[in-house]
Amino acid sequence: MASSQGINKVVTYKKEVTWGTKPSSTGGQALRRVTGSFQLEKDTYASNEILTTQQVRDMRHGTRRSSGALSGELSGAAYADFIAAAVRKDFAAGGTTGSSTGLASTATAVTRASGSFVTDGFKVGDVVNITGFVAAGNNGLFLVKTVAALTLTVAPLAGQTRVIESAGASVTVAVKGKKTYVPTSGHTDDSFTFEEWYADTSISRTFLGEQVDTMSLALQPNSLATIDFGFMGKDAEEATASQYFTSPTAITGNGIYSAPDGFLFINGVSNGVVTGLNINLANNIAQEAVIGSNSIGAKSRGKVSVTIDGSAIFEDTTVLNYFDAETEISITYVLMSADNTNAFSIHMPRVKVGSVSTDDGEKVVILSFSGAALEYTGATTGVEATTIQIQDTTLV
Repeated sequence: MASSQGINKVVTYKKEVTWGTKPSSTGGQALRRVTGSFQLEKDTYASNEILTTQQVRDMRHGTRRSSGALSGELSGAAYADFIAAAVRKDFAAGGTTGSSTGLASTATAVTRASGSFVTDGFKVGDVVNITGFVAAGNNGLFLVKTVAALTLTVAPLAGQTRVIESAGASVTVAVKGKKTYVPTSGHTDDSFTFEEWYADTSISRTFLGEQVDTMSLALQPNSLATIDFGFMGKDAEEATASQYFTSPTAITGNGIYSAPDGFLFINGVSNGVVTGLNINLANNIAQEAVIGSNSIGAKSRGKVSVTIDGSAIFEDTTVLNYFDAETEISITYVLMSADNTNAFSIHMPRVKVGSVSTDDGEKVVILSFSGAALEYTGATTGVEATTIQIQDTTLV
């Protein structure tokens, strides 16, 4: 008899229209994964009767639910649906100037004499693609550091050297790909059906009403960037011998991002001493059991909470002082593709360091820190009123 092997398992998902209701079998998406495992869970309860036999007479199964854990290596577009579900907003296009002959370049910015970068929709933390300048160093991918009506301050992400160039060429500045963030209103409430298809044993397991409860991004030296999701679901169907999502869309072919191939900015300044950074998001989902049904009857979500922890070479008092003075900072990390043509960016406009500690030994002293990202409530032009903003330049 054949045995099920993980290398032959196909994990497929599709967004649901109604929570816990299986969507149609067409249009499923095969998942990239390091591991992906979904389970049926049940509450159990036992008899409390006191018997002369001094034994337990009965135990029953109670409310059914499902859960899932997905671990992956971060690549463009592969996990966009789950990232959007985690922050409760679909990915959407960002700002653009359109083609314009009124844009000029300085060593640090794109400028204009009329119009407005603010009105065009640019935000701090955006990765923009600039095309059309005569000087090659003025084109390519850049991170937006500040936004004003007539000035867009940018940092090069592909080794460019910006030079002064007057207006006249037909230039376009546009947010590349799409971005999402925790919004202040209009929050989405996405759920998914997942299927595990074991081709070598012809076993299909289907899990319903799965929602993203947690999301974690890990950025470490000499390591591929990783992303993990935890799911909470409504129920699971009985295993069958037939694949449900019979013709899933193949996994994406984009390259995997490497944590060292990126740029870290703290308060808009490039930082080269941080040795690791983890970003953790929780949706704080709660589920409610009901009588008269053997599956979850209702669910709710709490606040979106985002925490960070990281480490840095201990060479000055900067992080210590952030902690001591309860200073609010911004953190931006931009991961670059191997050919510098695409990026994945994470921007947290308001972060507070909650703890710091240093280690010891015959080595470089490392400072560890942790903290929380918070909703931005300031008045700086071009800063989104959000906890976390994520951009994937491969999305179209």
